Amino acid sequence: MYLKRIISENVGPIDKVDIKPSFNEDGSPKPLILVGENGSGKSTLLSNIVDSFYEIASKAFSNAVKPDRLGHILYKTISPSEIKIGKQFLLSFLEYDIPNAQYVFKAGNLSREELNKRININSSISWNDVDGIKSVNVSEKDAESAFDRDVVCYFGPDRYEKPAWMGKSYFSNEDGCHLAIKENWSGILKNPITVKNVTDNSLQWLLDIIADSRADVEFINDAKINFVNQNVPELKLLIQSRKNVETILSKILGKDVFFLLNRRDQWNSRFRILSRSGVVSPTLDALSTGQLALFNMFSTIARYGDVANVNNSVYLENIKGIVVIDEVELHLHSNLQKEILPSLIKLFPKVQFIITTHSPLFLLGMRDTFGEDGFDVVEMPSGNKIDVERFREFQKAYDYYQHTQKHQEEIDGLVSQIKQDNSDKPLIITEGHTDWKHMKAALNALKEKEELKELFDNLDFEFLEYEPANSPAQADVKIEMGNDALTSMCESMAKLLQPRKMIFIADCDDKETNKKLAVSGMNFKSWGNNVYSFILPVPNSRLNNPAICIEHLYSDDEIKTEYAIQGLNRRLFIGNEFDENGLSDDSKYLCIYKNFCGPNKNNIIESRSDKGVVQINGDRSKNLAWTKTDFANCVLNKTPPFDNFDFSNFIKIFEIIKEICNKEMV
Repeated sequence: MYLKRIISENVGPIDKVDIKPSFNEDGSPKPLILVGENGSGKSTLLSNIVDSFYEIASKAFSNAVKPDRLGHILYKTISPSEIKIGKQFLLSFLEYDIPNAQYVFKAGNLSREELNKRININSSISWNDVDGIKSVNVSEKDAESAFDRDVVCYFGPDRYEKPAWMGKSYFSNEDGCHLAIKENWSGILKNPITVKNVTDNSLQWLLDIIADSRADVEFINDAKINFVNQNVPELKLLIQSRKNVETILSKILGKDVFFLLNRRDQWNSRFRILSRSGVVSPTLDALSTGQLALFNMFSTIARYGDVANVNNSVYLENIKGIVVIDEVELHLHSNLQKEILPSLIKLFPKVQFIITTHSPLFLLGMRDTFGEDGFDVVEMPSGNKIDVERFREFQKAYDYYQHTQKHQEEIDGLVSQIKQDNSDKPLIITEGHTDWKHMKAALNALKEKEELKELFDNLDFEFLEYEPANSPAQADVKIEMGNDALTSMCESMAKLLQPRKMIFIADCDDKETNKKLAVSGMNFKSWGNNVYSFILPVPNSRLNNPAICIEHLYSDDEIKTEYAIQGLNRRLFIGNEFDENGLSDDSKYLCIYKNFCGPNKNNIIESRSDKGVVQINGDRSKNLAWTKTDFANCVLNKTPPFDNFDFSNFIKIFEIIKEICNKEMV
């Protein structure tokens, strides 16, 4: 059974969609993936698909739905409240490839003639123009054949598996009216449509598979055995069935695993998972929530196919049917989303997967596995297929994720490197690669002042001297830091006892960083384990606009110090030199990045690819703004005219550092 057409009109956020799922030349279905923001109608569309499963199944199976006095309890109720605001009716129409199988769900005022115009339907459904109706056109024989032959199931967002540590009474299966009945009774649906909390069922089935794949033998003597009543070709097939399910779990775990029965007097379970290097998991429900949910999902597809025909678990590629999965990425790590999920879907080429997702990683993985034309992506609520250009947006998102992941790995590597350093001096770690340079320049200047002798006597510490990752400058450490990375590094180091004091210093221009790294009313925050943090102390001259970075510890005139480069005077600019339109007060300069400009802005404007300052009546190709890096290097190296700066606003920093240094080590 395959779904051929989906029409939904005036349902919640949906105006009208008309989706025709695609098929390959050999007749196999292409996966259909629905994307869109929360509230865009993805789950609403799925609800009618699943409802149609129950309605079709109820034509042939007495246990498909729960009975009531009027017939049966509806999986999805007909409610006029779902009608899109301002419309007179809602309509959902589904068409399947089994003979004349059509599902209609209508609420509100819609005539039969209007319906025919919309979907060109020819059926004998009884109709009342103004009432709600729900009906399916399918014979009992065709419905029975479809569900006995094919896999038809739904994995909803409530499919969470019970953790191994949770008592059973706190996680019962509420879907008690859809019990799996093994006996082959006529008119009884053997596979529940909605699948959740099926670990016990999966485990029982795995035990059956293992038992079927083991040969019965008798010993003739110590060196010879005989197979007893064993059909060897059949045994090979049953072994393949077991290997197929082991393959599913191997893909999920990222290593080759196999199943083994424990002796009845060993372990706490008759089932365990092993690799060649030893036990991977003592039982099935000891896997992580994501691994278990993924395994249960795809092993259930194989199990449902196996119930219809035992050969289906031998030849997974022959299993047919429809599998609906809402929010397929639930509980799954990025690698499981991008690499593993698509490969598991590909194991079942004749299953029509209808999936909703918010995950760009999953979509990129599907593209890599199936090719750009191997599956359909439909954006809700418009119902339009997404083209290649949209995939480039997903690729950008993934590239950004990879950069972020690589950056975190670099941070973790730096933490390990620092831990291996044998120095016992306190280490100062700053938010930016220019901050430590300004502090080092201030230290060199201030410690020479006689009146500050007491402050700097016995004050011995080190800076983490680093450069940006893409910097051409020579440096032992190159890394992109920033406030988020600094906070992450601080939190990481605070988890374990550090052999020397770690002091993290951030700018004062980000509220979230301020909350994490500072304590109101105190000079610094103690994290324990010899880890401390504080934000730049705000000098009196900046109290009217305290969101400062390191350069604001200088005067405005010092910040604006010019430096001649190839006949062009360049400098740092400050946002309050310009109006909201980026025009300087003297009408000589134009700031390219207007968001930094305005009378109340104190942002430091430097030269970047998308930022800078140009002359209004001059060559606008020449950026007059300088870089913070060059500014810091000149201050540190005392390059004229940067050799006589006032560092008095830095004194408070060293007072706080000394206060921390004087504290007892943990």
